[in-house]
Amino acid sequence: MKKIVLSLAAGVAVGFVAGAGSMLIAFPYLFPPPVVNESLEQLGGGASETTLYSGVFREDAPGQDFAHWAKGGIRVVQVSNDNVVIHLKSDFEASPGPNYWVYLNSRTGIDEEADFLADEQRVRLAKLRSFRGSQVYPVSMNQLSDKQALTVWCETFDQYIGSADFEVTR
Repeated sequence: MKKIVLSLAAGVAVGFVAGAGSMLIAFPYLFPPPVVNESLEQLGGGASETTLYSGVFREDAPGQDFAHWAKGGIRVVQVSNDNVVIHLKSDFEASPGPNYWVYLNSRTGIDEEADFLADEQRVRLAKLRSFRGSQVYPVSMNQLSDKQALTVWCETFDQYIGSADFEVTR
């Protein structure tokens, strides 16, 4: 009887851990956050805004696969003397997953996990709000100083999702 109870307890524990792990992975696919449609006007943008940089997420990066990818355009916009924002454009999309964060990188060519981890001057900017749509992230000029790319990174599994290099547009 004792053996049966121990076997049952072990089975319940393994089932609980497997179920919790499966939900961690499946949750973003089953219940994705709504598509975001933020605008620069919400942060004081408008007629005086100046696009400092633009870029596009590389869709052919070696670190991407069917489950880890990002695509679409970005802009770095100065909306006032002290107010700069990162704008993920309306065509932005990323594969669903848990705990995605937006980072600023001090180098270009971030194409996989090793490149991202090698950039010791990277700055964690904000949690990604949605897997689709226009998103605006305020950034200080100090944070932006010497940064050359933007990367979406999965904190939970240390996975590269996508990166876009900054191209000067002035």
